[in-house]
Amino acid sequence: MRINQRDIVNVEFIFPDGKAKNHYAIVVSNNELIESEGFVYLVLITSKDYNSNYYYELSNDMVLNFSFSKQSYVKCHILMTTMENIVSFPLGQIKKQYFDKIVNKIIYSIF
Repeated sequence: MRINQRDIVNVEFIFPDGKAKNHYAIVVSNNELIESEGFVYLVLITSKDYNSNYYYELSNDMVLNFSFSKQSYVKCHILMTTMENIVSFPLGQIKKQYFDKIVNKIIYSIF
């Protein structure tokens, strides 16, 4: 396994309308799923701050070994599944305490 839960990666993110664009994303699937099935769930990171009900604001002190060049937000209602071999190598990692908050916001946003 080359990526882990909480990793920040770069991936061609496919939106619900079928359009694709390179974006940073956070790996949200657990490591067992990645290793056993070879696919990964990702949540979108963007610099757009619209619809604050569904985003989680990021800052550089929330990540390890990475810095965002712009103010960034996790769009907690926009997730994607892809194969592990499509995802770039990890660029950094979200700290555990912030990852847990992001997961809670994903649950709130979707369910």
